[in-house]
Amino acid sequence: MLAMQFLGLLLSTHVAAAAAKGMKFMAPSAPVSHEALMALLSEKGQPLDPMVSSLAAMAESIQKQDPSSREESVTSIKNLLKGLLDSISSQHSIAQKSVTNQSAFVSCNAMKTADMAHAETIKKEINWTDTSAAYSTCQGEFEALNSTWTSCFHQEEMLAVAATAKCEYFKSVDRTSNFQSWFCHEDDFPASGTYEAYLQRNIDMLADFRMRQANCTNATAAHTSKQLECSGYHQQAAAKEVMCAHLTPMEKPADCSSYQAKKQACTSYQNCRTQAQGESDNAVSTADQLAESLKVQWSALKKIECLLDVILTSGDQTALQACVDASHDTSSLNIIVPATPAAEACLPGVPPAGCPA
Repeated sequence: MLAMQFLGLLLSTHVAAAAAKGMKFMAPSAPVSHEALMALLSEKGQPLDPMVSSLAAMAESIQKQDPSSREESVTSIKNLLKGLLDSISSQHSIAQKSVTNQSAFVSCNAMKTADMAHAETIKKEINWTDTSAAYSTCQGEFEALNSTWTSCFHQEEMLAVAATAKCEYFKSVDRTSNFQSWFCHEDDFPASGTYEAYLQRNIDMLADFRMRQANCTNATAAHTSKQLECSGYHQQAAAKEVMCAHLTPMEKPADCSSYQAKKQACTSYQNCRTQAQGESDNAVSTADQLAESLKVQWSALKKIECLLDVILTSGDQTALQACVDASHDTSSLNIIVPATPAAEACLPGVPPAGCPA
């Protein structure tokens, strides 16, 4: 529509210039009337397009010009048509380049290459100490202490048995808690015995009492002493066991940082390609819409070019109708969509032991 308005303005300028020069406007032998052009250019049952209406007015005006001026006007307008056709070709070229441009996919590949290279350099500082040697030494010390305690415990058990036996043996003659009843018991004073024999028997009983008492006391003291000794060994062994537990060797934690970075690089690569594909699809859709519009403009301009040739020569109505009915090849304005670049392989590799896949 803007092209036709410009054409009409250009035509008006040429007509005014011709009038200023005093040129006469001479009609051809068989001029095409305005109504005839309108009928030729309109489709049955459809209102006349404003561009076509402007074209009819332009054609009618040109026919009224002097032949010499008419040729000058047609030449000027055809030059303008050429410029408009060249502009359409230029617009198509720009649209085609926007579709052909696959730099977004190239950028994704470059990003993936850089990310994967960086992932190879990532190493995580792991706070880990190998305690295998210290644990082995500690275990040896614990086993030695535990063996000492076990041996001591067995000795303690034997001393406990001995102390119990000796003290029971002592208790069998221990009458200190009821000495009076024992001393005055009639069995202890046989009528037939002498006083000397009685005294000797008491002396012997006292010596046996003291011996058994000493044996019980000594055995109990030996058992108590061994208990204390064994308790010390047991405490040392228990403390050493706790120390060894803290030194229990632990497997070095897996460094998953590089592998995880590679996985992230591949995810980012896929996201980048998805975005690039979306941009490419939008560019194709926009270019296709523009191409369809450019094709309509191209055909209209070619028809105008044809009509101008006819008006300049014969003004034949049949020839004008042929211009209107003509089809023009617009295949050169088709948008050629290139194949989407294949995605490059992106493999993080086998996860290190201990790392989630």
